[in-house]
Amino acid sequence: MRKPRVIIFDDDAMLLEMLEFYFEKWGYEVFLNQNPLVCLFDGSAGSCKSLTACADLMISDFRMPQITGLELFQLQEQRGCGVDRKMKAIMSGYAEEALLRQCKDSGYRFFEKPFYFSELYNWASECENNFDLSKQLAGGKPNKRHDFRRNIEYCLNASCPRKKFIAFTVNKSIDGLGLWVFNPLYAGQEITILKGLGGTNLNGTVVWCTKLGERTYRAGLRLKG
Repeated sequence: MRKPRVIIFDDDAMLLEMLEFYFEKWGYEVFLNQNPLVCLFDGSAGSCKSLTACADLMISDFRMPQITGLELFQLQEQRGCGVDRKMKAIMSGYAEEALLRQCKDSGYRFFEKPFYFSELYNWASECENNFDLSKQLAGGKPNKRHDFRRNIEYCLNASCPRKKFIAFTVNKSIDGLGLWVFNPLYAGQEITILKGLGGTNLNGTVVWCTKLGERTYRAGLRLKG
């Protein structure tokens, strides 16, 4: 028997980390996706390659930069998503009547932010009655992160290499880093880590960046090679 699996879509890195903590505590295998237009498993933006469901539960924020949660779920169905509508939920800080009606008519659960994590737990527990944990899901294993604390120095590839910035790593995965930075970055930006991770410069692409304070940001970096 496998663990139940949840996929969570949101561009808010801090909320994703909290949801990951709680769902893992509840015994789930957790996949996080900040770019809902790209498949977690093969990196494609095309149709699903398998009719087998890739999760037991799916949760999505409503307002994301490229697509809304409702549009995402509708697109999934057009591509042959095998996850039942009743196993999907929308999160939003905007409990507008039209949105609530759309979620209800579509069969999705709605959670208004901020919500109690016990609300998610109760919904997940109800859904578990319909899980078939003997059936294998599509997709591979999650790309797990672990704590990784380093002071690093980096430069922006588009600027003069002599203009250097300081940052701190928070966690590390197979091909990426979570960072605390003190200047704004943007998705798709190329940076080079000059010091702090060994003697060789490492190049990476910014996947996301979220402002935390007046001069502090959290960012996700995908390393190259």
